[in-house]
Amino acid sequence: MKVIISLGSNSNQEENIQRAREILSHLIPDASFTEPVWTDPVAEADRPAGDNKYLNCLVEGHTNMTEPRLLARLKQIEITMGDNHENHVKGQVSIDLDLIRYGEHKLRKLIWSDMDV
Repeated sequence: MKVIISLGSNSNQEENIQRAREILSHLIPDASFTEPVWTDPVAEADRPAGDNKYLNCLVEGHTNMTEPRLLARLKQIEITMGDNHENHVKGQVSIDLDLIRYGEHKLRKLIWSDMDV
C-alpha cells in the first residue's frame, strides 16, 4: 500500500529528523524523503505552539502493514525517540510522525505545507 508520512521536530531538530529517517527507511524499504523544511510553530487544539521552529519533511513509500499496524508502529517510534504527551503539553516535540495518506485514504491535512498529498 502506498503511504505518506509527515515527520516534524522542534527539539534537536536535525538530529531527530535524521534518526527518524533512518528508522523509517528500515520500515519502508522504498522510502523517498522530501528535503527538510523549516517552519514556524503552529498551535493545535491539543498543544501549544512552543517557541522553537520545526523541521519537517515527508516520506513516501509502500508497506504491507495494515493501517492500524502502521499507526501503532509510528507511535512506537515516537515513544522510542523520547516523545510523549507531557512534552507536547510544554510545546516540545522530539519527533511527530503523522500518517497523512494510506492508499487513497487521506487521514490528515498537512498544517505546515500547502502541498496536496
